[in-house]
Amino acid sequence: MRRLPLFRPVSTGLSLLAVLLAFGAAPATAQMQPPQDTTQVTFDEAVRTALDQNTNIKRAQAQARQSNVQVRSEWMDFAPNLSIDSDITRRVGRNFSQVTGDFTTQSTDFFNLSGRSSITLFNGFENISSLRGAREQAGADQTNLKRTRREVVFDVMDQFISLVESREIVRVRREQVTAQRQRLRQIEQFVEAGSRPESDLFTAEADLADAEQQLLQGKREREVTQTRLIQTLQLNPREAYDFRVPDLEGATLDSSRQELPALIDEAFQKRLDLRVAEAERRAAEQGVRSARSAYYPTLSLSGSYGTDWSSRGVAGNASDDFTNQLDVNRGGGLSLSISIPIFDRLQRSNQVEQAQVQAQDAEYALQDQRQEIALQVRQSYLDYRNAVQQLEAANKRLRAAERARTAAQERYELGSADIVELQNAIRDYVDAASQQVRARYELFFQQKRIDYNVGRLSPSAPLLGAPAKP
Repeated sequence: MRRLPLFRPVSTGLSLLAVLLAFGAAPATAQMQPPQDTTQVTFDEAVRTALDQNTNIKRAQAQARQSNVQVRSEWMDFAPNLSIDSDITRRVGRNFSQVTGDFTTQSTDFFNLSGRSSITLFNGFENISSLRGAREQAGADQTNLKRTRREVVFDVMDQFISLVESREIVRVRREQVTAQRQRLRQIEQFVEAGSRPESDLFTAEADLADAEQQLLQGKREREVTQTRLIQTLQLNPREAYDFRVPDLEGATLDSSRQELPALIDEAFQKRLDLRVAEAERRAAEQGVRSARSAYYPTLSLSGSYGTDWSSRGVAGNASDDFTNQLDVNRGGGLSLSISIPIFDRLQRSNQVEQAQVQAQDAEYALQDQRQEIALQVRQSYLDYRNAVQQLEAANKRLRAAERARTAAQERYELGSADIVELQNAIRDYVDAASQQVRARYELFFQQKRIDYNVGRLSPSAPLLGAPAKP
């Protein structure tokens, strides 16, 4: 089994610290410790913070809750409804009195209390289809929540790897600035001694200015990466943070198991977005069954029971008390009703056709998702293989540039090479060192992208499993 040593040193002279030693300079000093009020954030803490505060996850959680509410609503369609109605009325107007044989004006009070309940016995299986569709959609939203959590973790992982890379680039360029300053002092001595023309001094000053500018650009890229990470974690932009990146030294990647057909098959089994598309297709199929239920008759059972009171009493006897009237007037009934659809201006046909179109779209979306997953895995596989080759080429170039820089330095000190040759050799070495840093972190990132696109990435897994370092 072949394993790739991702962060193994290429040679003992790969660091720009060798430039300092060549000029007799002391090693670069260690970086200053962060201020006391700076909040330190490790990778695991960043993942937990993102899972708690990221707005995409919150939106996915809200959608999942809404789907669960819809499932409960569909379950309630199987239960009977129950309502209690009551009203108090005063009727005022002219009425004929049999006692006086004349019209009189009087007011009459009424009180009514009744309860009603009904249940659907059969509606063409619409309630069953709707419940199944709601459950499928709820499952899809729950799976989508898990997928969103993985996406956020991958974004945090990507940005942490970019942060490590940007810090390494800053380190390389800082060493380059220190080396250029030492070289400038040496050339000043050569010019004062008359062994080198004054133009070499101007060239060295320009090289130092360029190195300082490159260092500032590297620091800006590092700050941009940290700002993106603060945005992903939804942290307070007013505070200062020290992101403690995992130690990637000694990391190895196994390239023997990266076979494309097996990776695609594994992705089809593990990718959550594919499960979401499958669940949405099943929900759309249930929507077709629900729409077709409109062709069937509807059978329902209903019942009511109640009583009433009137100020006129029973049979005109106003002396009947309230309780007696409620007892005498109580009653209720049951009814069984059936509704057979005959013609509804083709609304049922239109609804069924719309549901079929939605189901077909869901099927097409599933096919597109499978194709997209296969292409994503394929591209990740090719990018990983290319990253392996890029790292090997970067290591070779760095070794060659290191030897060329050393030789040019020796020839310049002996007077057999001019400042332009030394300048080109040093610039090529610095560029090779920067490209080697980018290549090794790109390889590490491409391995993680394969894990993400295949569906292996877990929100609870650490970036590397190694202790963090400042």
